[in-house]
Amino acid sequence: MKLLFTNIRWLRVVVSSFLIIVLSFLVITIITTGYSFILAFESHGKPDQVAINHFAATISRWLMPLLEITFTFVIALISTKKAMNNISIHGLLIGILVGLLSTIVKISFGGQLNYRTYIFFFITVGLGFVGGYFSQRQLTKKIKSPA
Repeated sequence: MKLLFTNIRWLRVVVSSFLIIVLSFLVITIITTGYSFILAFESHGKPDQVAINHFAATISRWLMPLLEITFTFVIALISTKKAMNNISIHGLLIGILVGLLSTIVKISFGGQLNYRTYIFFFITVGLGFVGGYFSQRQLTKKIKSPA
């Protein structure tokens, strides 16, 4: 099979990748907002901003990569279904773009490039490819089934 980059639905790949990053930030924001509401109700007033910042920094350090990895797999699985050819490549491109965007966001917030960043990048790329691969397998089974 010949790979043509003109057959790639670039808008779908870019929108899916940005959606993954935005959803990860949104989930972290919702969790942090819920925590601040709990603190506000416990203190019957204004919550402690230092505690909220500490909670947000602590939870985002380990939850953000997990959310990005999970969303990469799920969104690659969902968004590649309409790409009728090169489905696995679409998933791979989504994984690469999410890994790059995540690394850029990490560096812009003062993070450093270390071995964890590289491991996370390769896991994200791999799960994007796996999501596209599973989508391709589902499509192949649907086409082969006589029903």
